[in-house]
Parts: sequence; C-alpha cells; structure tokens
Amino acid sequence: MMFTSSQSTCGLLLALLCCLMVASSYAAPAGDYAGWQPVANQRALSSDAQVRMVVYLKQSNLDRLDELFWAVSDPDSPIYAQYLSIDEITEIVAAPAEAVKTVVEWLAEHGATDIHVVKNRDALIARMSATTADALFSVNLRRFRSPDGRREILRSSKAYALPGHVARHVDLISGLTDFPPIQDRKPLKVKDNVISHNAPSTVAANNAPVVTSAGARGGTDIRIRFNPRCSNGFFTRTPTTPCADYPPAIVRFEAALSSVSDITKRSELFPIWGSDFKCSLADDRTECEIDVKGWYYDQVNVSLTSYYSANVKSSAGNYEYSVLATPPIVPQSIWAQYNIPSNTRVTTNVTQCVVEFEQQYYSPSDLTLFFEQMGLPTDTPVTVIGPNYPNQPGGEANLDIQYIMGVAPGAATTFWSIFANSSLEIDDILKWALQMSETENPPQVNSLSYGMAEINVDTYLGKGYLARSDFEFKKLALRGITLIFASGDTGAGLLGPAPMTVPNCDTLHADWPCQSAYVTGVSSTIITPVSEPICYLPKNKGGIDCSRNPLGEIVVSVDEGLFWTTGGGFSNITQRAPYQADMVESYLARKDVAFPPSDLMVALSGQFIPVDGTSASAPIFAGVVTLLNDARVAAGLPPLGFLNPMLYKARRERPQTFYDVVWGNNRCGAIGLPAPAPTCCAQGFHAVDGWDAATGLGTPNFLELRDFVLNYPKKW
Repeated sequence: MMFTSSQSTCGLLLALLCCLMVASSYAAPAGDYAGWQPVANQRALSSDAQVRMVVYLKQSNLDRLDELFWAVSDPDSPIYAQYLSIDEITEIVAAPAEAVKTVVEWLAEHGATDIHVVKNRDALIARMSATTADALFSVNLRRFRSPDGRREILRSSKAYALPGHVARHVDLISGLTDFPPIQDRKPLKVKDNVISHNAPSTVAANNAPVVTSAGARGGTDIRIRFNPRCSNGFFTRTPTTPCADYPPAIVRFEAALSSVSDITKRSELFPIWGSDFKCSLADDRTECEIDVKGWYYDQVNVSLTSYYSANVKSSAGNYEYSVLATPPIVPQSIWAQYNIPSNTRVTTNVTQCVVEFEQQYYSPSDLTLFFEQMGLPTDTPVTVIGPNYPNQPGGEANLDIQYIMGVAPGAATTFWSIFANSSLEIDDILKWALQMSETENPPQVNSLSYGMAEINVDTYLGKGYLARSDFEFKKLALRGITLIFASGDTGAGLLGPAPMTVPNCDTLHADWPCQSAYVTGVSSTIITPVSEPICYLPKNKGGIDCSRNPLGEIVVSVDEGLFWTTGGGFSNITQRAPYQADMVESYLARKDVAFPPSDLMVALSGQFIPVDGTSASAPIFAGVVTLLNDARVAAGLPPLGFLNPMLYKARRERPQTFYDVVWGNNRCGAIGLPAPAPTCCAQGFHAVDGWDAATGLGTPNFLELRDFVLNYPKKW
C-alpha cells in the first residue's frame, strides 16, 4: 500500500505512541477492598516505608508445559511419572533473557533493591521505597487495616501502570493493588434471630425460649444455647435467677429430643434444674446453656420449654435445624474405615507437608500429647519452614499436622508456614508456589486448607492471578508433587460474606484453588450406618431401621444434622478435565474424593477438642496418599505426583478402589452465616451411585487402591 507524506507522518506518530504506551492493571472495585479499610487520618508515606512486590513475567512455551503435564500425569503414557528437575522446567517456561533484562534494569534504574530472579526465571521479587513505587507505578499507596484489626498493609486503590516496553513482558504484579482476603477461621456463630427485649408489643404473645444453637460435639452430648423469655414475653436480664426482673421467675427448663425418622421414633424429656444450667448476660439479655444426651446416628429435633414458679410453663421453643450425634474420630477410626492396616507405619523416605497461611502455628507439645494419647510413635521429627510460635497454636495448624502424621506415622513431615517479612506483607498461594519452585527437594504430598470463591480471585488478587496459579500447579506436578486442597465449608453455593464466599444463591460457585483441574479437591462425609437411601424413606414407603448396619458415609450437610455443609460442584471458569470425560458432560467438576471431617479429636493447648471442617479432610487424605507413595517407593516406583488421572482410572477400571457415597446433598451453607447470606439454597448437588459432584469418586478403599497404583507405570 502506498502512503502519502501525511499518512507516513501519522504512522510514525502512532508507532511512537505505541512505544510510549502505558499499560494499566486492574484495581479493586471502588470502595471494596476485601474487607480491608483505609486507616483514618493517615500521614504522608514515611521515607523508610517499603513495598515488596512480585513481578510475574510472561512464561514461555505454555503449550509445551501443558503437553508434558498431561503426559507425565497419565498412567497410560509411556513417560508417566518421569518427572522433571527445576532446570528442565526452567528450560521450558523461562521468560526470554531480553524480557528478564528489561524488567530488572527498569526496576534497578528506579531504585529497586534486593531484586531476585527466581530459579525458573519467570518471576522476580524486589523491594522499593513506598514513595518511589507510588510515583513509578502511578498509584496512591496508603495503609489499610485488616478486618480483624490485627494487620496493616500498604496498598493502592488506584490501578498500577507500566510503560509499554515493560508491560509486554509482565503477567501481573502483586504487592501494589491486590487486597488479599483474610480467611475467617473463627468458629461459626449462630445467627441472632431473637428480638430485642425492649419491643414488648411484638413478643408478648410468645414467651417461648429462643434456641440460638444446638449441636453434638464429639459424642452424644448435645449442647443447647438459648435466650429465655419471661411469661410476659420479655427477655430477662437476670442470669442468676432468670426472670426475677419480670416475675414469675423461671425455676427449671425442659429440653425435648425427638427422632426425625418415623422409624426409630425415639423421644426423651430432660428436666433441667438450676444446678444443671449456666446463664450469663450477653448483648443485654440472658443467655443460657445446657447439655443433654442424644443418640448416635439418630437425627433429632430439639425443643425447649421454661417452667416458671407455680408450675406455669412457657410455649415450646423449637430449634429450626436438626442435630446429629456421631462418635469422636481418631486416626485408628480412619484406618478401620478405609481398610488401612492397623499400626501402619511409613518405612521409606517419602515426605509430606501441611501448608499454613495467616499466622497459623502449631504446638510441638500438643503434637506429642496427641501421639501419646493415640498410641502413635513419637519419634518422627517435624521440619519447620517459615515462622512458628508454639505458644500461639492455632486449631487449624494443630489439626493439620496431627492428622497428616496420625494417618501416616513415621513419614518425614514439614510444617510450611508462609513467611511475611513485616506486618505490611500478606501471604498468598502464589507466594508459596514460588517458594516451592525454589526448593530442590520439596515435600512430595502437600495439604492446603486455603481458598476463596473462584469468581473473586482475579478481582482481589489481580487480573490473571487464577490462570497463573494453574500454570504454577502444573509446574509443581511436573516435579512429582501432589497438591491436595479442601473444598470449603459452606456448600455448593460457597455461601457467606464476600469476598471469600458469596452472599446469595443466584449462582452456585466453586472454591478456588480446589476448583483447579491441576490439583486434587477433597470434600467431606459423615461416618454413619444410616447411609443408604432406604434408611431415609418413611416407614409407609418402605423405609427401614439402618442403625445396626455396617458403617458407611453420607454427605456433610446442615440437612443431615451438622452445622455446616461440604463444598462441591462445578467450576464456572475452568473447562472439563480429560480425566473426567466419561463422567462429566461439561465444565470442570469438583470434587475428586471425600473424607470424614466431623468430630476429629485434636489436642489444643493441652486439651482435646472436637473439630469439624473440610480443612480436616485434606490432611487426612494427604496422609493416605503418603501411605500410597510409601508402598510405591518400597516397590522401586516413583511417587504419584498429580493424582487425578490415576484416581479416575482406578474408579473406572476397578470400582472397588472407592467406597461409593449415595446419600445427602450440599445445597446448604452453614448455620449462622452473616446476613444477607442464606443458610440454604434451593439447589445443590446430590450424592448418587457412582461419581457425583458432592463427593466425587467417593472415599478410598486403601488396600484396593494401593494394589492398583502399584501397576503403573507399565513396562513398555
């Protein structure tokens, strides 16, 4: 094409403009900073304030990386389990040398220090003064405080910008505009559905006590918490003698339990006198607590009545959810349920790890207590990477390390705590993945109880963060590393407050990173003999009493009497994985496997407490995978690496490798979620014969699965 002089001039100007082009990043939605709040009355940035940023460079040969990932992970491939070294992965994914040079020089010219290019040469870490970064990236760095008030970070609510010659080499930058969500690991609080005592006109017609929570915790004891009301309908503020402020006073309570099933038909009344209930003043009203005895595996309804002096009684207050009591779980329970030989012990050099975020620490003395009380060997040392403060143990961290080691005793175990250099830094999954990519011999099996709604990942962590994490997972799998993620505790909708969860039922959302096609996702089950659909039919429809049946499993759900619900479902972002092709029509289905997480006995601060959650299922399954690796290494085979193609193949070709879960659903979230999140949605996913979106392939039959995985790789 011929150009006139003026056209040529315009072309040159356009080319020049492209060279000077500024590429902008995303920014968090206006006013929405994942719960972080700007610190009030901030002064100007101090001269010594620093930011630590990670620059993720555009990787090379991603099609080749993907091809190798599937080949190395496929049991039928001639190169199955022929894992790569760090250097071999670097040869594939490293950014071009010119790209690395350009970005490093640009940062150095503008005062960046401690510039470190990672071993795979696809990311770099650097420090810079906050004032310099503010100007260089055209941002407005300010202090933001975390939702719990314990931490502060420097972040910008304005998108960062890069010059064109740098932007073309960069995937994303963390540490400037991302607002990492803080996980809420506190016990779920039952929603406050009571009415204020100073509105008597609305409550006078109802003097029933308001049952705020009821639940079985590690045995048949069912704890009931409630707000008593006086005969006039007012809430009492006299905990020592309830309703002394609005006579007649309450002299006793009566709890009633009744079976949900019309087959077992159990019922019992429990009179509770003053010495058997505890009351205190909370939120300007009296809150009381009582314990009654339920029955194992029998879902019950709970109601409560107050008796005033002169034997006048209130209306009955009914708890709106059912309650299920199950026995406590210990490592030996897990061995027995999943066909793992008793007194099992790892005898090879296989390794495993629990990964902890957000200052979750474990107590070595609690771990020793757990081993001693469970009759397990106490001579296995723990390698700690990152910070650990034993005098500040967290329930999550103690649970993780006690059960991964309890299921696979004797395995070399790492406690990997993601280190933040200062209170102004935050941990994230890519930070851990980078640390793993720098480690020559990282743990082979890794359990992570970490996640958020996939729909919110790029919004708060940076555009491209989810896709980049998938590539990092592939890189780890190519080194023979297994990643196991918990699936979340609030159902198929991932219900709860944003941004970790979703506050409505408009769409069912998957939990990330569990939704990734390149990790193994674990959901949760309840061990019970009442595990077949016929057990739940009414008597007149053919239902039978299953209480004496062999132990099976059902889906963890509010509908089944627990206070929370396992995650599971389909990703709305990720396409179906090849290993699911004959089980799922479209979209990537999550979950892959399931494990019991209810009433696990955990040592914490010198005492044993029952703990629930899919965060318990992940380390249990990780321990089982370590036992499988132990068998493979003893037979001269490499570790399993990325599990899913092998697991799905086993289920197809030898169905007895998994126990099927055929009852329950995950339509609900958890009791007591903050408004506006509902407790349940109308839709969820049901357990059915074979694979399903609530429990995946089911739960493993260890000996059968062990025999199966010892057949691969084939001898060509």
